[in-house]
Amino acid sequence: MAWQVAASAVLAVVAGVAAGTQGFLSAVLGGGIGMIGVLVFALVSGRRAGSSGNVVRIALRAEAAKVVVIAVLLWLAFVAYRDMVVLAFLGAFMVSVLLSGLAFAVSGDQLNSSRV
Repeated sequence: MAWQVAASAVLAVVAGVAAGTQGFLSAVLGGGIGMIGVLVFALVSGRRAGSSGNVVRIALRAEAAKVVVIAVLLWLAFVAYRDMVVLAFLGAFMVSVLLSGLAFAVSGDQLNSSRV
């Protein structure tokens, strides 16, 4: 999640320079929605599974909850935020979501071993 925060912050600054305050706020909102999705996934999947069948069931429920929360938040953002800079919003959102997916592809050991 640290990568998501860092990438969202960089994109927000770039959007702020390019499009002003509304660009900055749009990028923060887009990146934030992606991060909220990750938090929802973590909260739902944090239960003790017990069996391998329950692990799959919990993971699917967590992913479904994440998708529903993200869809609702995206809808609310588009409906409520009239001055949104759509490119900044969607760019930060997509980067945030892509980075959350990459977190599962790279283990913590690989990340820590690259630091000397």
